[in-house]
Amino acid sequence: MPETLSVHLNREGPRELDVARAALETDRSFVLEFVNHGQPLHVHVHPSETLDGVVTPAETQLYVEEDATRRVDVSVPRQSGPVEGTLSVVTGYGAEEATVAVSVTSERKDGGPDVAVDDTLAEKTAAEQATTTSVTKVVTPVVFAAAVVVVAAAVAIAIPDAGALAVGVVGVLAGVAVAVYELFG
Repeated sequence: MPETLSVHLNREGPRELDVARAALETDRSFVLEFVNHGQPLHVHVHPSETLDGVVTPAETQLYVEEDATRRVDVSVPRQSGPVEGTLSVVTGYGAEEATVAVSVTSERKDGGPDVAVDDTLAEKTAAEQATTTSVTKVVTPVVFAAAVVVVAAAVAIAIPDAGALAVGVVGVLAGVAVAVYELFG
């Protein structure tokens, strides 16, 4: 999961900016998370000249609703570094500005592959949900058919020859009815 850098808006006053960290060292893409604690606000995000083309925000001008959180992906291509610069966050038409020192390193800090995994990985897909539903549809009639066969067998044991034949035929017909229901129902 990409690293997240939080920026709090309107926490202490109108158009006020509070960046969670003054510096960020990264070897991959990251997320800017704008948390607005007050009125709606326009925010501008600008990388410095040294980071231009290396650190690319998905949006440079955004609107953050009142008491809302807005996330902006910032892409950093593989093997972009080393390069250093600043990422500026501006509100109030330039009246308020906060900068974050960004260092893009050339090598992975963890040595692993660059694989992005988001929160939707944990969610059930429609196919998984359909499988669960279809299993329930199949199990209920099968259990019912098994119960009918067990009852038919018990009655067949208890009733002399002619009755046993009739109960057996009823059990087989019930099984066929369940099979037809499952195939075409």
